[in-house]
Amino acid sequence: MYTGIFFKVVEACSHYTGHFGYKSSTPYMPHLSIIYRDLSNEEKKKAQEKANMLDESINSLNFQISSLALYETDIEDMTLKFWKKIVEFNLDTN
Repeated sequence: MYTGIFFKVVEACSHYTGHFGYKSSTPYMPHLSIIYRDLSNEEKKKAQEKANMLDESINSLNFQISSLALYETDIEDMTLKFWKKIVEFNLDTN
């Protein structure tokens, strides 16, 4: 079930992508990225299967978000070395 924070994150994304003129062909879905790499569909499937073997509950995890950070990134930088945090917001989770 989506919470108010989910909708606030989606709304913030919409506001700032519009502000910076970014256009996406798909709607934004808040997520937690674990792997930063271009993977084939087969590699993605294998990674998901391995994660499920390690912890069957991984697809149903719930957690509370207490902060949000905006980073300037270079999508070509797979090392993440040049990611620059622009701002971080603490969220009122009450």
